[in-house]
Amino acid sequence: MAGANVHVVGQAYERAQAADIRFRRGVHYTPIDVATRLAALAVDAAGVGPVCDPSVGGGAFLLGAAEALLAAGSSRASVVGELLWGIDLDPGAVEVAAAVVALWASDAGEWVTVPRGHLVAADTLACGSEAFAEAPVGGFRAVVGNPPFGNQMDARTARRSEATAALRARWGSTAGPYADTAAFFLLAGVSMLAPGGAMILVQPRSVLASGDAGPIRAYIDASPGLAGLWIAPRGIFDAEVEVCAPLIGAGAPAGVVRRFTGAGVGEIAAAARADESWAGLAAGLLGTPAVRLDGARLGERCSATAGFRDQFYGLAAHTLEAHEAVSRSAPLITVGMIDPFRSRWGQGQFRFAGRVWRSPVVDLDALERDNPTLRRWVEDRLRPKVLVATQTRVLEVLPDPDGLLVPSTPVVAVECERDDVWWLAAALSSPAVTAQAFARVAGAAMSSETLKLSARQVLELAQPTDLAAWGRGVDASRQVAAAGDAATWRSALVALGQAMAAAYEVCDPELEAWWERRLPRWR
Repeated sequence: MAGANVHVVGQAYERAQAADIRFRRGVHYTPIDVATRLAALAVDAAGVGPVCDPSVGGGAFLLGAAEALLAAGSSRASVVGELLWGIDLDPGAVEVAAAVVALWASDAGEWVTVPRGHLVAADTLACGSEAFAEAPVGGFRAVVGNPPFGNQMDARTARRSEATAALRARWGSTAGPYADTAAFFLLAGVSMLAPGGAMILVQPRSVLASGDAGPIRAYIDASPGLAGLWIAPRGIFDAEVEVCAPLIGAGAPAGVVRRFTGAGVGEIAAAARADESWAGLAAGLLGTPAVRLDGARLGERCSATAGFRDQFYGLAAHTLEAHEAVSRSAPLITVGMIDPFRSRWGQGQFRFAGRVWRSPVVDLDALERDNPTLRRWVEDRLRPKVLVATQTRVLEVLPDPDGLLVPSTPVVAVECERDDVWWLAAALSSPAVTAQAFARVAGAAMSSETLKLSARQVLELAQPTDLAAWGRGVDASRQVAAAGDAATWRSALVALGQAMAAAYEVCDPELEAWWERRLPRWR
């Protein structure tokens, strides 16, 4: 079988696995051309030496590494007989991977098999290099692969708390309970690397910004360091989740990160990292204009909160349509009801807690009777504030100066003095602040095109520096709120963006045009 086509054996095995089993295990296989290019990045950066895939699957990454090692001057016999190693929980996958690389080597006219013990069935997250009876002395020159994903927000793939505790203990990490299982493979992989080695592992894009994965990013930044980052285009993996691949270890000068994009893993200009976050690097690859906003944070003049599971389900049990209310009530605002400076409450149909609503209200008297703790939480929210939607293409806000609205999870309530409401709303509506937000949280939302900010992250956004221009932005924001038709609303939003660009002293036509393209349509 020709080496160019040997990958079909592994693909056939992968596709033969039942879809529900692959989903529960978090297994999402990599196209062979992508695996080949990614593996080559690590091998080229690290040089010739032993390569390990800690989640070998059908062998796509080992084949990619084999091609890179062959191009670097190694023979097929030495590549298969000495340099390829792998681990997988699935014994069947291990057998298939062994057959695939042996078939690849057969192009040299001889049958070369992987030595016993180089490909093993084991749990990488439990044992690391100890999975091998005799791992290479000094570690692996390269670690490559696509480890299983495990979305901790989905009950079907979430770990048990004791499993998270075991991972923290095994890898000495304080990563949070919502860190994707794939992120722990980064720690396992680093432990397997030789000094000066390089690693590239496919990851869900949430690893770039997730607070729970923050300790893992910090560990890697300290040593061996982030050397590069690839952002995958949508649709090239069988997973619904958007993915990336950090290149870790050798391969870039200190303080510089190589950047790659597209199905072809094409390299674009490297970025001087300075203090830029992983999310900031991703934002640049995704086309977000770079901004640098220094000075005071919004949190110096407001507080912010967002409900969690208890508030969501507690409010759901005490919500009814406005026309059904017979006692004290307050409008409930969901993310879908918020457009920039417009409330769509009562103007459409909106989903909340598995039902369709038009004008939902919270029954305050019933809440007081049944759940006094949640009633106090709601009472604390009925104060002057700015409501901030999530999963949006720009920051979208709804001023509530009279404190009449109840925010539904995950709406963020930015609470402040009544006189500050419009000032904060204008600040949050700046093109520069949307760009700053993307640079901090790119990858946290369901789509790379949308923002998902926590209450804490909203407070960390910058305040404007030009007070006179900020005041003009406040005037413009009131005009947006007063607009009664699409054309007037859009025009006022553009004027607001221009005023707030001046307020932040970031008058960049490219930034403003980028922000304007992302504005929602009138609904």
